[in-house]
Amino acid sequence: MFSGQHHHQMDDKGRLRIPPAFRRMLGENPIIFCSSFERCLCIYPREDFEKRVIERFQDSDMLDMDMNDIKRAIFSSTQELVEDKQGRVSLNSTFIEECGLTKDIISIGAFDRVEIWDEEVYKEHKKATDFKRILAQFTGSRNKI
Repeated sequence: MFSGQHHHQMDDKGRLRIPPAFRRMLGENPIIFCSSFERCLCIYPREDFEKRVIERFQDSDMLDMDMNDIKRAIFSSTQELVEDKQGRVSLNSTFIEECGLTKDIISIGAFDRVEIWDEEVYKEHKKATDFKRILAQFTGSRNKI
């Protein structure tokens, strides 16, 4: 389980270091996904991501145009995360732009993944999130079980 948060910076070339605690848990060759609708990057351990993909798409109909659009959106926004010799990862310039990433970054644990946010975008997201409503829905659904 990924938890906690780490504040760090991205350099002028779009490189950053994944916090060591997260890096160890991500394992070899993690997968990064640009969640542009949430304006963050999501990093999954490779095995977890591949399992989700296989479960979700293995039986999909290749003639299902909506499913094809979903596949395009996901896989065009996904790549393997590779570290250089200094332990930095280079982010795709499209990912940087779509997520509004600037120099100040926050990496957060989000249960099954690591999310990378621009610090200001994350602050805005937290401010705009109605946690009381979400928590009431979550606990309400639990109480019905």
